Amino acid sequence: MRFIQIIESEGDVAEELAGVQGYAEQAAGDETVKVERVTVCGDRDRPGTVIMIAEFASADAAKQNDEHEITQEGAANAPDGTTYRNLDVHGVVEI
Repeated sequence: MRFIQIIESEGDVAEELAGVQGYAEQAAGDETVKVERVTVCGDRDRPGTVIMIAEFASADAAKQNDEHEITQEGAANAPDGTTYRNLDVHGVVEI
């Protein structure tokens, strides 16, 4: 079952995007990195709130990715108060 993690923090969306791009550069070619896509968003209703949507093939893939050194370094540098929501994807309807 596909899996999505929503990460919410306070910060600058451009800085967070740059951080995700740096992560992607470090992870390039490393098949042990399991995150497939990260969408970086700024909350229009709450300026300064950054929401990232990380997509994985499964919850197990997300767990493997969480244990990766690159991911651990990124989490250690996350802003205080960062929250994570873990979602099983039961379906996607394209419209």
